[in-house]
Amino acid sequence: MYIIFGEEIVDSEEIRETIEGNSDFKVDRDMCKGTKREDVVAYQLSIPAKVLDEELKQDYDLDEMSEEDLFEEYISLSEEMAIGLQDLMPKHSLVNSISYKWDNSSDVVKTVFTMAYIGLGELKLNDVSRRLLNELD
Repeated sequence: MYIIFGEEIVDSEEIRETIEGNSDFKVDRDMCKGTKREDVVAYQLSIPAKVLDEELKQDYDLDEMSEEDLFEEYISLSEEMAIGLQDLMPKHSLVNSISYKWDNSSDVVKTVFTMAYIGLGELKLNDVSRRLLNELD
């Protein structure tokens, strides 16, 4: 899908390939149409808990953590890593991420990732992310 990005047009498939090729995230679902906007790229991403474990091992003894504390760390770290994808996005982009679920069956953390031209504004992009979150499992 083509997305209006300032005065340019970007291909959401190229953004998808950039994310999957340069990070540990996998794009589970393209949600661009679900935004009901022509200026927002949106995906449901997942990242393996093993990847997050490797990062967390540097600061925590994972065997000593409760499942609730581990969940909170997974959510926080995956959001932080998704925000880090901004470095891979086109110039003048704004990103937002909301991690919302640790899927124990596939041992991944799910995240809603949105990206738009900076002119859209953080509040509007956050609103779009939250609306998409309501559509998910």
